[in-house]
Amino acid sequence: MNLLQLSTFALTLAIVPVSAQTVQFDIQSIKHNDGKLYIQLYKGKQSYKSDSPYSATIVKAKEGTVSVVFNGIEAGDYAIRYFHDENNNGSMDTNLFGLPVEGYGFSNNAIVKFGPPNYEQMSFKVAQQPVKTHSTINY
Repeated sequence: MNLLQLSTFALTLAIVPVSAQTVQFDIQSIKHNDGKLYIQLYKGKQSYKSDSPYSATIVKAKEGTVSVVFNGIEAGDYAIRYFHDENNNGSMDTNLFGLPVEGYGFSNNAIVKFGPPNYEQMSFKVAQQPVKTHSTINY
């Protein structure tokens, strides 16, 4: 290999992105087929705090378990939150006290106390292998 070929090869390696992974997220115990599931993937604490999802998707609800796959995910810390828009109005409905009246959940089955869980409770790592995780929806 001559010097020009070697330089071109080295430059190519330097600009090729690190391989991206998939994140499969299963939402379990969905009560019925009505409505849609809104799922948001956050990359890093700041993304979550500023409500700026790294990726998001909307899928049809299905009784039982629904799987969603996020492709092209770079290595890092992530968290997922979701809700079941049972009446198809495009938002999570709450009662007079601000508590959800539709299904919702978080990665790691993070527990809701006096407000949504913090990022650390929800976060998981994406590295060199695909990630498969799940959550049980709360109604």
